[in-house]
Amino acid sequence: MSTHTNNAAAPAVKKEKKPGLFYRILGSVGRFLMTIVWWPTKIYYKEKFPKDGKVICICNHYAIEDACAIYHQLFGFTGRIVVKSEAMDDSFVGNFLTALCNAISVRRGESDIKAIKEMMKEISAGGKILIFPEGTRNKSKNFKELMPFKEGPVTIAIKTKAKIVPTMYYKPLRPFGFRKNRLIVGDPIDLSEFYGKNVHEVKDAAGALVFDKMLELRKQIDEIVEVYGGDLAQYEAAKNTAQTTENEAFCEKTDD
Repeated sequence: MSTHTNNAAAPAVKKEKKPGLFYRILGSVGRFLMTIVWWPTKIYYKEKFPKDGKVICICNHYAIEDACAIYHQLFGFTGRIVVKSEAMDDSFVGNFLTALCNAISVRRGESDIKAIKEMMKEISAGGKILIFPEGTRNKSKNFKELMPFKEGPVTIAIKTKAKIVPTMYYKPLRPFGFRKNRLIVGDPIDLSEFYGKNVHEVKDAAGALVFDKMLELRKQIDEIVEVYGGDLAQYEAAKNTAQTTENEAFCEKTDD
């Protein structure tokens, strides 16, 4: 998503029409079905997700339903989720998504000033937004592959001084699966070194930093699921043991 804007030519942002009672009820039912029945999700390190403050949450993207666990288990029914405009073109679907997860519609592949203003307004007010930085669903057979990131999330984060919180799904979601989907929350990414600088000059470096952090998160959830069978306690115990061994070896080397 490009963030180059021309304020002089920017159209006025119209106040969005809120969905009616029918859609609000439908959204409430949809939230339950999505998170409990349709896409149940186990979240690792949920405590790392900030409860307050400006937050841009980013995640890998396999399906439109990816947003459900994040919005309902991490956002707590607040904040906004960025979705492609095509998903909002249909009146019924658009109203449903607005009621379900307070969606922001964005036109892919072009400078969508209205959407950018909405995102920045939400964040500047201390809110949260969810963006899929890949810009589209990952349909690769290698589900672990990350596609190149769009510049929007880091650009907005630098301008608003918001935290970027990375999250990562282990694999494509399975509706009505007997196993829960798995999502990991990473440490908030500090972009303060880029504050006060020309955004267009530092966005590539900031984007590379964010992309590398997402790759680290990819390796972490792979290890938790594939080596320790999804048992976080075993993973943590093994990590602590390895750290203790490393410290003891360092001390012995220092004593010598």
